[in-house]
Amino acid sequence: MVAEKRIVNNFNNNNDPPTHKKSRSITFRLDSFVVNELQRDADQYEISLNVLINKILKKYVEWGRYEPTLGMMPVPKNFFSSLIQETIRLTESNGISVNPIKEKLIKYSAEVAFYNIKESVILMRKKLDLWSVLSVLHEYMKVSGITADHRIEAGKKHIFVIQHELGEYWSLFTKELLNLIFYNLGNLKAEIQITQKSIIAEVNI
Repeated sequence: MVAEKRIVNNFNNNNDPPTHKKSRSITFRLDSFVVNELQRDADQYEISLNVLINKILKKYVEWGRYEPTLGMMPVPKNFFSSLIQETIRLTESNGISVNPIKEKLIKYSAEVAFYNIKESVILMRKKLDLWSVLSVLHEYMKVSGITADHRIEAGKKHIFVIQHELGEYWSLFTKELLNLIFYNLGNLKAEIQITQKSIIAEVNI
């Protein structure tokens, strides 16, 4: 018997068939400079101007409008991992044992991130549960340029794959964060494997 395998586009557990999205026609007056720059990007990505504008507005509705309230600010992707790496380097250079410091730093960072994600979910989804948190986490990774995939095998085994270019410390941090999410919100224990560029989490739900 061949095991069932499904691919879900994001971390949302809504497996209902997609419904037709309604659209409306609306007219805006935009600066010529803005239109020209948008058209240039649309041509570069080989998509229509309408598709590009929809993507921009969708990103704003799903994430951008919440950023000021959440106190978020744009930083380079490698900021977090570089900060941990430099902290570890300074620790080593001062003759202090590295492993306890590294473990505490990653654990503390994951706990802070978990708290902030929960507050973000309450604001954005108006509820707090496992799938809402995973959905918001997926949105954050998407706007940050991090690839995330969710697969379902044999009906109940969920496999989450995250690919990034942020190094070992970001993988360790994400592993700790996912453990906190699954355990605290679903009472679940995930099997998590990491490399310097990816995280694979498997959990039966």
